[in-house]
Amino acid sequence: MNLSYISPFDIRQVMQQDDFEIFHRLDTAPGFITPHSHDFYEIYFPRTEGVSYVIEGRRYRLGPGMLVMIAPGEVHYSDVSEPGLMVERFVLWLTPGFVESLTGLLPRIRNLVSQDTRGRNLITPDPETYELMIGLLFSLLHEKQLNDLDSASLNRLVMAQLLIHISRAFSAAASGLPKRNGQRYKEIMGVYDYISAHLKDTLSVTELAELFFMDKNTLTRQFKRITGMTPAECIRRKRLDAAYTMISHGAGVTESCHECGFSDYSAFYRAFRQTYGVSPSACAARAQSGVKLEPSAGN
Repeated sequence: MNLSYISPFDIRQVMQQDDFEIFHRLDTAPGFITPHSHDFYEIYFPRTEGVSYVIEGRRYRLGPGMLVMIAPGEVHYSDVSEPGLMVERFVLWLTPGFVESLTGLLPRIRNLVSQDTRGRNLITPDPETYELMIGLLFSLLHEKQLNDLDSASLNRLVMAQLLIHISRAFSAAASGLPKRNGQRYKEIMGVYDYISAHLKDTLSVTELAELFFMDKNTLTRQFKRITGMTPAECIRRKRLDAAYTMISHGAGVTESCHECGFSDYSAFYRAFRQTYGVSPSACAARAQSGVKLEPSAGN
């Protein structure tokens, strides 16, 4: 490992460049990171076992040889199996505009950004391709450090190669998953988006089925097939993540409970503690004391 490429820890979650940023991290990560989202793409390459990534309620257990791709707007966070674990990872941030600029003569990349990646975040390339990807990441780190007159041009070439490899691996993985076209898919994703926008409202599978003119059992079965969760699981997870975000940013526990659609505080308490390993009040106390588990899913 070339330690000269290791980036110091930085809690920011806003890009400072208008094309891409790359980080090679090696540090002791906290046990839980606040759910958050970006207006840019994030690609996470774990080099350590024991890391999970939760993206829009779906948990991916990661290790070397895998990567996850998070699209702009997707709520995500990382979680480690044991707090204090030394975690090595590469993190790549890319603006949508930069990715689009590479698509003109590269149909592979155009296909990647034009496809609906929701629920398809995990990518597992073949071992040889994965090692090629890691080599390209080190090339980007080298140019970041060198930063001479040729670096910008070389970075575009290297990034194009990397995204083509990712697109190939994504396409191979997607070939075995449910098709993302047709009326049924659009209907289910309409339900998914409705849930995201109405967390405070009364939401039940029966009401959702009536609202979208579907049979309750059909809705549950198709929702599970397409999103990987039942509607009830999706509602619960999204409400919990929204409440955690509110509390960790200073909102009151009771306020967060009700604003995120929980009518029963005891049920909210049990679900919160089971999911995050800490009570809502302990989370609030941590936020008030200034001890924040901020970011670094990307960092």
